[in-house]
Amino acid sequence: MIRNFFITAYRNLLKNKGYSLLNIIGLSAGLTCFAFIALWVKDEWSYDQFNKKADRIFRVSATIITQAETFQHACSPVPMAAAFRKDFPEVENTVRFDKSDAIVKRDDVQFTEEDILATDPAFFDVFSYDLLRGNTKTALTAPFSIILTESLAKKYFGREDPLGKNLTLFLYDTSGRGQLYTVTGLIADPPKNAHFSFNCLLSFSSLETYEPSSITADGWDNNSYYTYLLLKDKNDAAKIQPRLADFRKRNDPSAHHHEGNKTEHFLQPLGSIHLHSNLRYEIAPTGNVKNLYIFITVGLFILLIAAINYMNLATARSLGRAREVGVKKVLGASKKQLVGQHLTEAILVAAISFVLSLVLSVALKPVFTQLTGKDISILSSSSLLLFLALVTLAIGLIAGIYPAFFITAYKAAEVLKGSLKSKSGGVLLRRGLVVFQFAIAIVLIAGILVINSQLRYIRHKDLGFDKDALIALKVNGNSDVIAGYTAFKNDLLQSSSIKGAAVSNSLIVGTLGNSGARTVDGQGNKLQTGTYRLIIDPDYLGVYDMKMVTGRNFYQDDMNDTLSYIVNEAAVKKFGWTDNEDALNKPFEMAGRNGRVIGVVKNFHFQTLQHPIDPLVLVLKRRTFSQITLKTDMSDPQQTIATINSTWKKHFPGALLEYAFLDKKLQEQYLAEERFSRFFLYFSFLALLIACLGLLGLAAYATQQRVKEIGVRKVLGASMSNITAMLSRDFLKLVIIAILVATPLAWYIMNKWLEDFAYRVSIGWWVFAAAGIVALLIALFTVSFQAIKAAIANPVKSLRTE
Repeated sequence: MIRNFFITAYRNLLKNKGYSLLNIIGLSAGLTCFAFIALWVKDEWSYDQFNKKADRIFRVSATIITQAETFQHACSPVPMAAAFRKDFPEVENTVRFDKSDAIVKRDDVQFTEEDILATDPAFFDVFSYDLLRGNTKTALTAPFSIILTESLAKKYFGREDPLGKNLTLFLYDTSGRGQLYTVTGLIADPPKNAHFSFNCLLSFSSLETYEPSSITADGWDNNSYYTYLLLKDKNDAAKIQPRLADFRKRNDPSAHHHEGNKTEHFLQPLGSIHLHSNLRYEIAPTGNVKNLYIFITVGLFILLIAAINYMNLATARSLGRAREVGVKKVLGASKKQLVGQHLTEAILVAAISFVLSLVLSVALKPVFTQLTGKDISILSSSSLLLFLALVTLAIGLIAGIYPAFFITAYKAAEVLKGSLKSKSGGVLLRRGLVVFQFAIAIVLIAGILVINSQLRYIRHKDLGFDKDALIALKVNGNSDVIAGYTAFKNDLLQSSSIKGAAVSNSLIVGTLGNSGARTVDGQGNKLQTGTYRLIIDPDYLGVYDMKMVTGRNFYQDDMNDTLSYIVNEAAVKKFGWTDNEDALNKPFEMAGRNGRVIGVVKNFHFQTLQHPIDPLVLVLKRRTFSQITLKTDMSDPQQTIATINSTWKKHFPGALLEYAFLDKKLQEQYLAEERFSRFFLYFSFLALLIACLGLLGLAAYATQQRVKEIGVRKVLGASMSNITAMLSRDFLKLVIIAILVATPLAWYIMNKWLEDFAYRVSIGWWVFAAAGIVALLIALFTVSFQAIKAAIANPVKSLRTE
């Protein structure tokens, strides 16, 4: 019997190709979308969970309370690890990190490598990494030891055995000539789902060798590192936290000198860092749990819409087969057989959709990887495959219930006479589903408009400086570049394509360094606080086209100005000074250098637009710097780059030239938002498409129910436009109700998303008006297609038989 069910189901699918195709495409598209979203969400939730001791690992972070501000950061000083082992018996082990970029060189081959991680030998005890070659106990013990990932080893050594060989790293050493590091281990490329990444591991003792003060009492003043604790029991964190109140005072000899300032440490569980931490100086960009919840909701909505559509289309089709059921009942078919037949057909179509969704998921994996940056496949997640299979089976069963139990329950005479009517409860349910589907669609359309508006705002926001035509060159600590910069600059400025040159200790991309500062407020009271710091030369403001509000710029070649400071407008406000003029000649001390404020620069964005403009101090460089910025004429970019390249090689033949366009570097800060926008756009479009398929099914259902009414109206003189309007009116009313339901929901959700931005667009009424109009037009087009088809049909065919 089951075999006959499948044969009959197969024949019905072929007989009704259009219906079958519509049903299969809708459900498979929904399953595929949900699969990709589930993969992304699952990967985000899985960060750091591969560590076997993850529940016992905590990062030490801090809340800094100054007289001017309060903020949190993820960093800590070098001596902190030893202090924790000494003060807290609950601590089993500690690990320190220092993350850097540096030039790595072997013979004449050199590259700038990112994600170089200096760490302790305990790294392998705390985190679940193991060596392919080498000894985990000793590989990071001696200074100037390095462990390479497989990718980096292949890059520099090819098929050679790297162990025991040397690489030169331009890192930590003050000579600018580089230091030889010995390869002591080989490690597999690290998992991507970790909140920190690395291309190689260096022994932390290398840093301590170059900076011996970092492990002394003076090291407590340098919060540039990361400290992780492995606790003996995961519940020990709750016991340690209350005892951290005076931890810094007990161990930091200079803590009592920081008048009015307070540092409160707290422990962050390893598993919460990626999604729930957004502190200053994170070791790497973190995720956004709000985006995760948004996509979970979108994924569930898409799956629900697809399931509803499948059920609606099955219901619409069942009415057309009512007479088939009546004939079979007259010929002696039992209710059990009829129920089995309809359930089999529904499950078969659902199964085909499931298989097609797997094919689409595999075929579209490269697109998904490019879109999200995640190289993961549905075939690698057995739990997700099982879930999708069960969902598909459930959808098939539910979709088959209506024709299987309700249509077969009607008397054969009623069905064959054409008196089959839909129950009022079923009508209300289907209308409710239309409202639900289009409410979701309108929320998604509004979301697309708001997200794109915010990203457009970011691209065109005045940052307070001219970011166009600026090219940044990395110095990488090379002493030849630092010593020969003046000659290099003068040579470059002879070219018409180079308009200016300046140096600094950092690019204004991301976050600058922070230092303690002492000054007085507007009433002359002593003020001790922390502030961002940017070290520049006198050409910097001109190259970046930054505006002085009052006071003056640094003098050229005047070393006395190393005791002068320029502050931004945010600092004037935060330090309690009356106005910009009041800031001039205020006493100011930073890093032991007592001086005075000589000018106020107009606010400019040196962080992403998620953050407000914080107080910033500009300091004149003394000797070293790490970045060169060139203001260029980009009318001929290739010639400009060629000029820079040839001049660099002329002055620094042994130095690696690494350049970047500043506007592109600034845009890269919003890569996560750009990916989120594209991800949201694509899946919103698919959700809308799937909703339209469901509306098409309901329109077909309604049209079939009113086919004789349409025929009568046409005979009595109704025009095609009258009939089309009659059939469309009811559905458009439902879409209008959906607009009213969706508007406050969309406003709430998008306001929540925009909360992450200190500078953001306002959500105007036009967003919801546009979303509603788009939904109405789509619904009108979808319904009109079916309505026009019914309106142009020959009424004789519908009225011929009773």
